Amino acid sequence: MYPSQPIAPEVPRYPAQPLGGTPGQAPRMMPRGPQTTGTRSDALASFVTYVKALESLDRRKFPDEYAEHADRIKELRPFLKAHGILDVMQIKNPEVATLLGV
Repeated sequence: MYPSQPIAPEVPRYPAQPLGGTPGQAPRMMPRGPQTTGTRSDALASFVTYVKALESLDRRKFPDEYAEHADRIKELRPFLKAHGILDVMQIKNPEVATLLGV
């Protein structure tokens, strides 16, 4: 079948002194928003994430967060359209369908 893989020696997970951090501290993750040069799966994953977040928010209690998610969904429309996702998917949520103009 497949040859067995050699086992790598156990090493620390993070370097002794990460860039911009203190020794022994895990590196910080960079925030990730919608990407303008992403792939189909990136655009689709972002879209689903923002739609689920939008659906879980109460528009009256959290208007700023709701507007932020709505703006991000609108930003993803060109990617969804360019990859033909809106041609083969039906948007069930009427608010999201209105945001996308479908």
